[in-house]
Amino acid sequence: MMNRTKQLLASSALATLALAVPASADVTPQQVWDELGAYLAGFGYTVTGTETADGDTLTISDFAMRMDMPEEDGNLTLAADEIVLTDLGDGSVSVTFPESMPVTMAVDPADGEAVDVRLDYTQTALDFIVSGTPEEMVYDYTAQSMGLALSELVVEGEPVSRDMARFDIAMSGLEGTSTMATGEMRKFAQDMTIAELRYDVAFSEPEPEAGEPGAGDAGMGRFSGRMEDLSFEGATTLPIEMVPGDTVAMFESGVAGEGVFAHSGGSMAFAVTEAGQTTTGETSTASAEISVALSGDAVTYEVQAMEMALTMSSPDLPFPVAAQMAENSFNMTIPLAKAETPQDVALGLTLGGFTMSDMLWNIFDPKETLPRDPATVSVDLVGTVTPFINLFDPEAMATLEETGGVPGELNSLTLRDLTVEAVGTSLDGSGDFTFDNNDLTTYDGMPAPSGTVTLMLDGGNALIDRLIEMGLLAQQDAMGARMMMSMFAVPGTGEDSLTSTIEVKGNGQILANGQRIR
Repeated sequence: MMNRTKQLLASSALATLALAVPASADVTPQQVWDELGAYLAGFGYTVTGTETADGDTLTISDFAMRMDMPEEDGNLTLAADEIVLTDLGDGSVSVTFPESMPVTMAVDPADGEAVDVRLDYTQTALDFIVSGTPEEMVYDYTAQSMGLALSELVVEGEPVSRDMARFDIAMSGLEGTSTMATGEMRKFAQDMTIAELRYDVAFSEPEPEAGEPGAGDAGMGRFSGRMEDLSFEGATTLPIEMVPGDTVAMFESGVAGEGVFAHSGGSMAFAVTEAGQTTTGETSTASAEISVALSGDAVTYEVQAMEMALTMSSPDLPFPVAAQMAENSFNMTIPLAKAETPQDVALGLTLGGFTMSDMLWNIFDPKETLPRDPATVSVDLVGTVTPFINLFDPEAMATLEETGGVPGELNSLTLRDLTVEAVGTSLDGSGDFTFDNNDLTTYDGMPAPSGTVTLMLDGGNALIDRLIEMGLLAQQDAMGARMMMSMFAVPGTGEDSLTSTIEVKGNGQILANGQRIR
């Protein structure tokens, strides 16, 4: 996976590397070409092409960048008939690419099918300028459009038609800036915007011959959609030469990166057929943002989508499904390197403002007994752990799996917020715990916790009354639930509110509102 990521990053550098021109620009066509070749070679690509200099112009004929993929018994190649680099006379260089460049991949694994793929990378009105200095080149580009389309797919020597497999991406209104600073490491920064991106992906399984098992039940699917006002801002630090296959060494050398991707509106339509049954639907999002930060020490990932909507029809459902969500977010922080001291971890999830159609509600609440207010579930956890191994070290991970060991120890955990709001009831909570990893007997192998959590419930009794009215809860069960709540909670400030403070002591005692329950 890491090799494939490096391959795609290097390939995209040729097509989308870009950034603003400073006033003190001073580069030549030969310097630009040499730097690009060195950059790609650092990723393990073999770069070939015939150089022809004519005055202020350097032409690279029969350009190709190729990487062998030994673990997949294949290769990846991007080619161009001609790349022209022209000195503009002010210290900057214009780079002209063909309107179409083929990207080919051939894979012939010993234990799988041989596959040959050709993708056509296309562009219209691409203006690509390089400036700066040999040590810090600056790229600036704009393009009316760019696209990537599957033009050829051959499996085990048999061509696959576009009716069986299709992959098209089209982008319009591109503009970006990038810098490439070369010293002990390569530091790459990029800021890019795209007015619109459209995609169309389809696949279909071969139809079995009449009389064969599965005849008439070939699966197929299609996904098409668009996103508007896309943006990307990021920075990456890489070694001058990558070390293929040695992820630990790569991150120890200082590899790091961070980036934020966002858009201000998107939609997708899909249709999936399986066993002769077709499910169709549409999704939409008002905006979304994804941010990632990765280094040898830790990875942080955050995603947030606003105003999501889904409609779906399926033969397995008696009516169409419709649902909306005001916010859907997720975040996590995970340490990656072995450490002697506690490292930060985090995990958060928000499903906010969820609503669904009355048809769905009426399945279990036809009399509208329950309030149909938007529902929300939110959890925000932070803590510390001490990692025992490097998660990128395959040998350490294999040893861990063989021995049944644990990758680290939990030191502390803080519940910064717990919110559950649904059917007229709300639950809120917060808490803070530490863990004694030297005591694994008090709680049967789990590190002994010590701390307090506070919970507040509003509308609990009203919910029980509604469930009784709906016939979903018997009177005797309701009585048991109310007795249980009275054991662990005390009246809150509201008419139908309860609060509970649960304290866990390191010696194994557990107290609820000061009363010992263990």
